[in-house]
Amino acid sequence: MLGLPTVIGGAPPAARRRSVTLLSGFLGSGKTTLLRRELNRAGDRAPAVVVNDFGSTPVDDNLLTHNGYQPVVLAGGCACCTRREDLAQVLATLLEDEQRCLAPRREVVIETSGLSDPGPIAFTLANDPVLKHHYTLARVCVTVDALTGLGSIERHPVAQRQLLAADDLFVTKADLASAELVEDVVRRLRAINPVASINVTSEGELQRTERPRGDDAGRSRMRSLPRVAHTEGISTVELTTKEPLDWQAFALWLSLLVHRHGPDVLRVKAMLDVRDVGPVALHGVQHIIHQPEHLPGAAPEVSRVVLIVREIDTELLEQSFRTFLGVR
Repeated sequence: MLGLPTVIGGAPPAARRRSVTLLSGFLGSGKTTLLRRELNRAGDRAPAVVVNDFGSTPVDDNLLTHNGYQPVVLAGGCACCTRREDLAQVLATLLEDEQRCLAPRREVVIETSGLSDPGPIAFTLANDPVLKHHYTLARVCVTVDALTGLGSIERHPVAQRQLLAADDLFVTKADLASAELVEDVVRRLRAINPVASINVTSEGELQRTERPRGDDAGRSRMRSLPRVAHTEGISTVELTTKEPLDWQAFALWLSLLVHRHGPDVLRVKAMLDVRDVGPVALHGVQHIIHQPEHLPGAAPEVSRVVLIVREIDTELLEQSFRTFLGVR
């Protein structure tokens, strides 16, 4: 990935087995931005893409459609637990499609849910009676938000497990953080996972890479952490409307939400029909809402806002959305 043998290429696979890369990272850490850049760069050599979304309604699938190939979407749970069997079935189907020359791509990137633990997914690839003969795990690539990543690692055990499972770490959104903060993030990541390469990126583009030091590169990269119910207290809510949104009203509602609940608004993903503007994609994590992206083409028939929150009353959240924006 980013010109390195990571996300797209990975390590050389076992003979005749398909290469699988796990692209992991906590909610809002920039996985999709990184993958979009790589798909555009790979052109006709782009891999098959499987996207796992904790929310029940996918939002990023349109962003990852490339050269006529749409990603396979697993929504409504994590591929490491509730959607694990479905992931195995998806990979088996991709294998069948390749053998029938319907989609002859021998590399696969699995973009996991921000709440997924890479360990059980890797176990599935290595132990499933069918998959283990046809797929091999090439790399585990993990994105870490330069602004919020260290806080996520401290607060969420699953973010810690993602970090410790990584072969390659990508510090994202370096353009939004000070140079001192980026250096602090790199330093702390190196202390936690000394065997991973660390890549600093800005808007999906590689800025620099640090390789593992000395004998660290030969040590095991998997460390044990206490097992917890990593989705406890976390819920997802989808807010929809067929009416074009008033941007000023929506922006004010969202600003009030993140100002009040901040760290408990784990993820914001939206595909909107904005009045007098057209289609707009919006992403955010905790108190950070990123610059809206104006998209080409027709506006979606339904505006969708998917929120992943912790310990927030989702009924009140939906009520405030509809009351504040005056939508049905």
